[in-house]
Amino acid sequence: MLIASALHRAAASAPNKPSLIVGDWTMDYLELDRAARHRASKLIASGVAPGDRVALHMHNSFELAVSYFACFYAGAVAVPVNTRMKAAEIAYVLEHSGASLYLGQPELFEQIRDLPACFPNVRQFATDMSEIDVSARRLAAAELPAIAADQPAVILYTSGSTARPKGVVHTHRSLWNVGRGIGVGGQDVMMLMTPMVHVAALAGLLGSLEVTATVATITQFDPNAALDAIAHHRATYLVGMPVMYRALIAAQGAVPRDVSSGRHYLAGGDSAPPALKTEFAQCFGRPLRELFGTTESGLIAVNWSDMPAQADSFGRARSGVEIAVAGEDGEPVPAGAVGEMIVRSPGNMAGYWDDPAATAKTIRNGWVHTGDLVSQCSDGYLRFEGRKKEIIVRGGSNVSPQEVEAVLYQHFGVRDAGVIGAPDPNWGERVVAFVSRGPDRTVTASELIAFVAKRLANYKTPAEVIFLDELPKSATGKVQRRALREAYCAEAEIARHRGHRR
Repeated sequence: MLIASALHRAAASAPNKPSLIVGDWTMDYLELDRAARHRASKLIASGVAPGDRVALHMHNSFELAVSYFACFYAGAVAVPVNTRMKAAEIAYVLEHSGASLYLGQPELFEQIRDLPACFPNVRQFATDMSEIDVSARRLAAAELPAIAADQPAVILYTSGSTARPKGVVHTHRSLWNVGRGIGVGGQDVMMLMTPMVHVAALAGLLGSLEVTATVATITQFDPNAALDAIAHHRATYLVGMPVMYRALIAAQGAVPRDVSSGRHYLAGGDSAPPALKTEFAQCFGRPLRELFGTTESGLIAVNWSDMPAQADSFGRARSGVEIAVAGEDGEPVPAGAVGEMIVRSPGNMAGYWDDPAATAKTIRNGWVHTGDLVSQCSDGYLRFEGRKKEIIVRGGSNVSPQEVEAVLYQHFGVRDAGVIGAPDPNWGERVVAFVSRGPDRTVTASELIAFVAKRLANYKTPAEVIFLDELPKSATGKVQRRALREAYCAEAEIARHRGHRR
């Protein structure tokens, strides 16, 4: 089933049931469907054709949900823009995707207000649909096109092993399958805490269609606002990142709310430490379970087990998903051995936008090679063992070391740079930069941090800059990040033991 037809069917079967709640406002399924169809007609009347890319730069809102479904109805390709991106990052997404229309919120558009002249492909920048002026005649004549299941539906930009984010292309078929099978029932109220510009929350929105569940969300994550919404809307199903659950525990401990409606609490984006799970269960009276997903494949595995033996596992493959653990030669490894997790799923992406080389490297014989190292027990439960790629995961968000290094190299005071992820008790990892100074030997850590902060999202900005006379390099002159990380962790361990001895 296509996403647009799924929404239309939901509107027909449960027209008055709440589909989306934002704050104190509710939109039922019939209202959502009508608003999406009307907006799709307006997009078509304004010149948007099937396959055109439409950038959506919005916080969680009715506007964002309606715009997604309008794109799906119109056959346009939605290009959600991460709301934490800075101007240069937004510019890259608009240029790389070839977006022909930008729909954003006024406060977010302020970041790029001076840039529109730089994007000849973008016909219009609009912060309100009323700015898209079409005649009544053209609007009435607009016809919704027939949509094929293999047409691109969305391009989701995610940091990877390159200096620039890659655009993950999902078709209508693969995106629909990303949202299916997440365990939501018709009586559930799903609470979205993560941004709908990312795959997890988008999957939650779409996964609710099939069973006409209700989705509640907050505009931006705030633990007190989230708890108030859970209590007020009697939310039953939550998906968040471990750092969010830490914040919820602290806020609930300070001002308790009635969270007894909660049925499923799922943590993804990073490993949830045993101590966090224990503390959460004590605070909320329900277990915190792990899941594992990627932008390229959606939800891959989930842990519904209550058995202590599976406590440190992120679960087993969800229904319809095949997981294999492969060695360096591509062959399966024995149970318990560490290898790369590869995935075959109806939710697998079609490929990376305008990047056939990266697509061919990642998708081989129908399997997505995740770059994540895991081990698998004989009963199918999987454990995370590290990353084959040098991706930094901070609070559930991927950070490319190369992207941060590329910005550091723009500073005249930097000769060499190497960026790593260092262990962090709250965020999982934090960004640490190693730098050897160039001719200007006076550049400071605070100057470099501020320099990056102006050009990259805050979560990509180094928390620490360490200066070395020389950075370790390979025989070919490449900075060795692994050596930097090992040295950093060893020094931290020595410092910890010194602290214990005191």
